[in-house]
Amino acid sequence: MDVIDLKILRMLRKNARENLGTIGDEMGVSKATVSRRISRLEEEGYVNAYTMQVNTGKMGLMRALIGLQVVGSPLSSVIDELKKFPGVQYVHKVFGDHSLICEVYSTSVDSLYDLIQDKIVSIPSVQRVEVDILIERIPINEDAMFDLALPITESSSRD
Repeated sequence: MDVIDLKILRMLRKNARENLGTIGDEMGVSKATVSRRISRLEEEGYVNAYTMQVNTGKMGLMRALIGLQVVGSPLSSVIDELKKFPGVQYVHKVFGDHSLICEVYSTSVDSLYDLIQDKIVSIPSVQRVEVDILIERIPINEDAMFDLALPITESSSRD
């Protein structure tokens, strides 16, 4: 990973469908170089997937984070239960006040309440549940991951 790789990743983060020739032109390298580097970044696991962002509000959905404190059983058993609920998109294992943080979608506050009260609270070993409804995502520095990686890679360079 070097500065050129990071520049390629920055461009792909902005538009994962960007033309390889356009990336090469902007960076002053050939389309073939860009293609080789992207293939290597994928093979080495730097790129896991290419995604799109969906406006879930337009779909009538709201998003929330649900923090769970789990006591007395393995997190994996709680995660297995959470997999049964269609509104749960991700579960994060965390250090801090919670054992798990779930990213969930819901059609309303009432359906979110039902998910928590009727399903999540009834999972054995879930001791405490805290909810935050996400209102707006405000980008501060979408390139933060690249900015932090830059000092590590500035000294190296490869084609």
